[in-house]
Amino acid sequence: MDENGRNIYYTARRAAGLTQARWAEVLGVSESAVRKYESGEILPEDDIVLSMADFSGLQILGTWHLRRKSYVAAQVIPEVRRLPLAQAVVQLLAAIRDFDEKHHEDALIRIAADGRVDPAEEQRFKAIVRDLHPLIQAAMQIDYAER
Repeated sequence: MDENGRNIYYTARRAAGLTQARWAEVLGVSESAVRKYESGEILPEDDIVLSMADFSGLQILGTWHLRRKSYVAAQVIPEVRRLPLAQAVVQLLAAIRDFDEKHHEDALIRIAADGRVDPAEEQRFKAIVRDLHPLIQAAMQIDYAER
């Protein structure tokens, strides 16, 4: 589902402004395959999703697809929403400020200065990495923002 609770493949087709029949033709698949993608019965192949993203202009579709296709991807790729650009920028700046207020930048420099994470630094390093996740998510949302 997309951030509005709709099937992501349906969202891509609607963004392209095409009927299921025309979408199938553009993608080089059957209309039945399009119906199955949109009903959630089957997942399209990755090359089809890339075509959907290109034709619809929804580059975020690739990220959404990977998170649904792979348990591993869902664990390592943040959940990214498509936001208006201004909102995405504000969220990134807020995440940067939050990270900075925790003085992680200085600590990260000290930890990395010798090229390794010592056992005494491990807990702080894990906290820094955990606090980087919202920053990564916010940066990705700018890349996929509504322009």
